Amino acid sequence: MNSSNTLMVALVAMLLLAGCAGSEKVISSSQQIITENEEGRSTIVDVKIDKYEKLARDFPKEPRYQERLARYYWEKRDHQSALAALKKARRIDPNNPRYDYLAAQIYKSLGSYTAAERSYLALIESTGDQKYSGPLIELAQLYVDMDRLDLARKYLDLCLEVDPTFGEPHYWIATIYLKQGRRDLAIRSYERYLRVGNSARQEEVLQTLQALQPDLRIHDIR
Repeated sequence: MNSSNTLMVALVAMLLLAGCAGSEKVISSSQQIITENEEGRSTIVDVKIDKYEKLARDFPKEPRYQERLARYYWEKRDHQSALAALKKARRIDPNNPRYDYLAAQIYKSLGSYTAAERSYLALIESTGDQKYSGPLIELAQLYVDMDRLDLARKYLDLCLEVDPTFGEPHYWIATIYLKQGRRDLAIRSYERYLRVGNSARQEEVLQTLQALQPDLRIHDIR
């Protein structure tokens, strides 16, 4: 691997590790937008869009401004503008794996699951032998949404190989078992989730376990 490829992998690693950390509970900045008044004055995202549209015009060969635009358009749910900005970024900076990650998020928001799948797979392929749990767990979740449970399980298992301390895969494995009517195995996976020490879904998982096992007491979890 040459130095430029090494740098690219390092950059995408930071993004993907962040994705991993955020996959248990994600609150995008679009959920934190503040509208100034009822007359429709600028929101924070609108201000950001105006800023990066100007920067993109002033520096047309700088891909990061198009990438930022794509992100803010996505947060505003202007998916077509987001994809258009991302297309411009790709023309300036081809083969950047960050764009595959962002494209997958946009396509998933649109419900274009096949396109999202292609983008996730391209991202995972671009990391070569260096796998990261972030895109693996998100692709697995996508496959659950698509009801392609065998593929979902494949990537959840791979995610646990990459990071055995990551609890989120156990939650989704339990979800798959419930869909398949395999109640006892679902219970075991929920218990594994709790034993790993994850807290993001703790209340939900405990409630589910108590529904599946009415006599369950917390200290009975193996």
